[in-house]
Amino acid sequence: MDTAEISKPRFVSQTEDADKTLDVELQQLVQTLPKEQGWRVSNLYLYQGFWCTAQFLKPVASFQKHFRAFDSDVIVATFPKSGTTWLKALAFSTLYRNQFAEDENPLLNFTPHQLVRFLEHDLYLSSPCPDLENICVYKPRLFATHVPYASLPASIKD
Repeated sequence: MDTAEISKPRFVSQTEDADKTLDVELQQLVQTLPKEQGWRVSNLYLYQGFWCTAQFLKPVASFQKHFRAFDSDVIVATFPKSGTTWLKALAFSTLYRNQFAEDENPLLNFTPHQLVRFLEHDLYLSSPCPDLENICVYKPRLFATHVPYASLPASIKD
């Protein structure tokens, strides 16, 4: 597998009108949310029980609206700074343990963040409708998220 295949996501094109509609809806939403001064960013907004930046709302909204989980999907859901990298490596190693020879494991050449992509910080940040079928090289699909349980798409919770 080529390094470029893992490190560069491929995306499905989406009409500009749909993206503009989402932007308008998010601008309206941001105006209604409680706001506090952040220590690293100018403003944080309380959205569905968690504090986030306005820039983070767009990928979260796209993720909630467009993501459809398969029954076989594995989602690593963690709080930030709680050992996510380590957990991604363990999940990848466990899930795909029979797919590689010991000396051919992708973790020897790629970081856990390259192999287990963040849905909201990586995939939906770059595109409102990423092509998850082509991004996920290994089956079953393995993703990560920092989105709280209450804000996960219904297809994950169900």
